[in-house]
Amino acid sequence: MSTVSATLSNEDLHRQVTLLTNLACFKEVPVSVLERVATLCTMRAFLPEALLAYEREALPFVYILIEGTVDLTLHDRAGRDIEIGPLHKGDCFGIGPLSSEIFCGMTARAQTFGYALQIRFDELRNIMAESKELTVALHDVLRRRITTSILKRVPLFSQLPSLERSSITELFQSQRFDRNEMIIQQGQPGSALYLIESGQVIVERDGQTVAHLQEGDFFGEMALLDKRSHSASIRTLTPIDILALPGESLNRLLEEQPQLAEQLRTVAEQRHATNKSMQSNQQYIQQLGHAVDRGALRGAYVLVRDTRLCEDGCRICETACATRHGHARIHASDMFINELEVMDTCRQCFFGAECVEACPEDAIQWNNDGALMITEQCTGCGDCVPACPYDAVQRVTQKTYANGGPLGSLWRNMQRLRIPLLALQPHKIEYRADKCDLCHGYDDLACVSACPTGAMKLMPVEELFPL
Repeated sequence: MSTVSATLSNEDLHRQVTLLTNLACFKEVPVSVLERVATLCTMRAFLPEALLAYEREALPFVYILIEGTVDLTLHDRAGRDIEIGPLHKGDCFGIGPLSSEIFCGMTARAQTFGYALQIRFDELRNIMAESKELTVALHDVLRRRITTSILKRVPLFSQLPSLERSSITELFQSQRFDRNEMIIQQGQPGSALYLIESGQVIVERDGQTVAHLQEGDFFGEMALLDKRSHSASIRTLTPIDILALPGESLNRLLEEQPQLAEQLRTVAEQRHATNKSMQSNQQYIQQLGHAVDRGALRGAYVLVRDTRLCEDGCRICETACATRHGHARIHASDMFINELEVMDTCRQCFFGAECVEACPEDAIQWNNDGALMITEQCTGCGDCVPACPYDAVQRVTQKTYANGGPLGSLWRNMQRLRIPLLALQPHKIEYRADKCDLCHGYDDLACVSACPTGAMKLMPVEELFPL
């Protein structure tokens, strides 16, 4: 993307204010506020196929489309591309930080030649703090985008034509819950269909965990369809954002969309059959409850060891990990799912990671492989260590960290070459946080590569506990 004008003349400023006032999304925003926005904007031009934003990379800017078309995509849990839809004149992207972190994970690619006004997100947020109208306008854009995103990802609604899907976005109501809150209580009458925008919930029946749901899943439909009380409770496992479709709106929608009604009925029947099967499988229920307690469902993958292939007492995987990183980041556990031992290590929590929330330096970031890594911003304060409910983060000395593997050797060599001329403000950070980051910076996983029998592997959570 190229800069068309970095310094605004009075004529350019007037032109940009006019462009903003002519956009429907800003029709209720005072001109004086839009003038402040325009002053901080830079006009950008983009060519067809230009990559404007990449999923999982922080985007410090907000873009307001003036001309052209931009495709917006993300990935679902299975890694499939999900097209949210083309953006046109007057649309915005880069405003995901106003909502949950998962919604920031979008890729924006230009479909045609076009122009956009670019403004830093932090500068825009400062103006929003003083303008209720601008805040409402941008949150409205984001709410429609989120709803469209969720409907596109939910199989129940994804088959609807785009126009019909867009027409029902206004029916949904946004709701947010914190950890360990009850959304639905067993025995209560049904009132809405719920779609999970981001976060995870567990399904509990008579105090036992019987299922887990997350981004893109829905619940609450069976009580509405059967016109009876909820057969299970829904409790949040992480902070969660959901979209609620009131029962009356759902009934009208199903009358207008008989195909949708049939699909929803099919899903409900499948869930009835699954629930009946679950009631007789106490081993599965016990294992699922254990997995929830130990955080095994918080990420997309878990490290497991097949006990049928592993000799008793073998610790080659732990030794390989310690050799590479200076200390072992994985450990044997007492958690077994049939013949698979789920290793004690970082769960790479995809939603509401407690360590990320606790870090005052924003030093725990996602890499492009879907792992949480601790960056050089870490000061070693240790706040993340007690924050992790699964004891997966350690506070180690810089020496321990630097001694690990080829990267440690490189670090020591670099240190020897450093000849400080004048130490004006000597400051040495003695500690840092450390945890499994799926061997960030390497082409393999040390524990998996070292295993002589193939017992160690990285397994998708959905294979361990199918949704």
